[in-house]
Amino acid sequence: MITKQLKKGNCEKESGFTLLELLTVIGLLLVITTFVMPVIGNWRIEKNIEKDFFALVGAIDYLKAKARIVNGTAILKCSAPNTLTYTVSGFAQTSTSTKHAQYDANIMETKAENILSGDTYFNCPVDTQIFFLQSNKATSWTGEIAYQFSGITDKVNYSAYKVTVNSATAYVQQFRWNKTSEAWIELR
Repeated sequence: MITKQLKKGNCEKESGFTLLELLTVIGLLLVITTFVMPVIGNWRIEKNIEKDFFALVGAIDYLKAKARIVNGTAILKCSAPNTLTYTVSGFAQTSTSTKHAQYDANIMETKAENILSGDTYFNCPVDTQIFFLQSNKATSWTGEIAYQFSGITDKVNYSAYKVTVNSATAYVQQFRWNKTSEAWIELR
């Protein structure tokens, strides 16, 4: 800050910012902003991918537990592209391949809203159904959550997650894409 003394009857100090100081600060803020904004955008995408991964794993764990508790069956369904919903029935079916006719008559809980945020790419074909039985069996299934731009999945710049469900034990394996080795790394 520059101060000037004016010559008047007594000494008064006048203080303020010069135009050069003001323009320097604005220029520095613009330079910092150009480097920080892309990082914030990437951080948001990473958090959306992570949030959807944890929502998927949480829904699977919930449905496995719910099927055992009610001694019934739970179905996780890809009802539309990037859309997951589920239902829980009190009917204890034995098949993990097709829905029994009695399933719909005993529905106890329905989640019609999407479990995922919709901001990520989830590779689950429409009308895919993952069954969780009271006997700790499930439909064998693998799904990936990643970032997709213009139809191209980007695992180079962003994280990706994969979930695999074992049919015999309903064990859920969780993987994260390692960008440097370009391979799936198990999380547990």
